[in-house]
Parts: sequence; structure tokens; C-alpha cells
Amino acid sequence: MALTKLNTRSLPDNSITAAKVSGTIAAANMPNGSWIQLHAVSTGVDVAQIAFDNAHITTAYDDYVMIGKSCTPDSDGAEAMISISVDNGSSFNVAVDNGRHYNNITQSSHGPEFNRHTDGQIQMATDLGNDANQGHNFIAWFYGLNNTSYQKFMHYQCIGKHQNAEYKWDGGANIETTSAINYMKFRYNSGNIKAGSRVALYGIKGSNHS
Repeated sequence: MALTKLNTRSLPDNSITAAKVSGTIAAANMPNGSWIQLHAVSTGVDVAQIAFDNAHITTAYDDYVMIGKSCTPDSDGAEAMISISVDNGSSFNVAVDNGRHYNNITQSSHGPEFNRHTDGQIQMATDLGNDANQGHNFIAWFYGLNNTSYQKFMHYQCIGKHQNAEYKWDGGANIETTSAINYMKFRYNSGNIKAGSRVALYGIKGSNHS
């Protein structure tokens, strides 16, 4: 019987084979610029907040992105907030300058909104409605959360159901501390987050480059 010579050049790379077998790729093997999901919450019941603590916000990454989908307040007319802390949620006493611009996507109205919070809060939207099957969606990008030499900056976009119309907000904030931030939570200024809301936090690999 004739023997068939095996062409080893056709065999896949071991790392690729391992990835296919396991169904996932470890963060260490992902290229710089990759978004690494650190924690994700899909609420099955109403909750007061969705928090990310120092188990999720570490020195592994400098830049973090929070994404919310189908988020709805329990109270009509609530404000969407992200609260930040430098002591893992024990206190929220960091000063924040926060500004945004809104556009009514069903009419021609638009304008600026400004807030200054001394209790570590970033307000992303105003007077959100709690209509069923509507809610709002947002993305919030934070820069240099582990930097201890500079203040922190972030920007965000939020789109969804206002009490009476649909709006899009574009804004940003200066988080006025040189301490590392190691805790953030999404919540509303009043009432709970409705069941069905989804919020996730990602770290950007390679963002702690020198």
C-alpha cells in the first residue's frame, strides 16, 4: 500500500486551533485597541443601580467604555447619571464639570445644557420617559482613569425617549481629581432602573501605553 505524505504546511497554527476549540480568545492574546468586556449586567428585575467596582476597574487599562442598551427609568422624567468614586464606592465627593447639547430628533429644537456636580455625578440626559418598549441607549468613554498626575475627561452620547419626544444628547465632563478612579455606577436621580435594561463595561487594551 502506498503511503501518503502529510503536508505539514497545511496544518493550522496551534493558537488559532486552540481559539476555535475553546470558543474564545484570552485578553492577553487580543491586539492593542481591542475592547475587553469586563462585566455586563442584564436586569431581570428593577434595580437601584448597576455598579462596576475595583474588581472591574483596575490598572490593566487606562481607558474604559460603558455601554447601556434599552435602559428605562422606573420614574417618569428621571435623569440618567453615572456616579464615580476614588475609594471603591465609599464616597462620591469628586467635583465634576458636565455639559451637553441636545437635539430633538422629531422636531427642530436644540440647545445646550450645563451641570456642575460636587458629588461625583455625570448627568447624560434630561427628563427621560419610562414608556414601555422605548427607553434610551448610551455610550460613555472615560480616559486615563488610573492616571495620578492629571484630571480625568470623558465624553458620551445618549439617545432615547424623553417624556414627550425623542432626543439625542452629546456631552462630556471633566472629573476634577488626580486620584485614580476605581468605581462607577449607572443609576437615575430618582427611582429604579427597570427590568430589561442592559449595561456593560469594557477596558481598551493598550490604552495604558507610555
